Amino acid sequence: MTSRNADLHAWFVREVLPLEFALTQFLQHNGRGKANVADMLQDIYVRVFQAAQKEIPESTAPFVFKTARNLLVDRVRHDKIVPLETVENLEMLNV
Repeated sequence: MTSRNADLHAWFVREVLPLEFALTQFLQHNGRGKANVADMLQDIYVRVFQAAQKEIPESTAPFVFKTARNLLVDRVRHDKIVPLETVENLEMLNV
C-alpha cells in the first residue's frame, strides 16, 4: 500500500466510518424504506472514497451528508423515469 493510499484509508476509517450511525438515521428518515439503507450506505462510501482519491475534503461530515443527499435525489430521479416499453404499451392500448 502506498503512502497516499494508507493516508486515504486512515482518513476514511477515522473521519467517515464514525458517521455511519448518523448517516443511517438520515437515510432512514429521508429514504423510502429501511431495506435500501445498507445499499445506499455502500454507494455513499464508494462515492466518498472515489472523490477523496482526487482530494480529501476539508470538512468530512458536510461532504458525506451532501453525497448522501445527492444519492437520494439521483434515486428519486431514476424512479421517475418511465421505461420506453411502458410508453409503447400505452400507445398500443390507445391510452
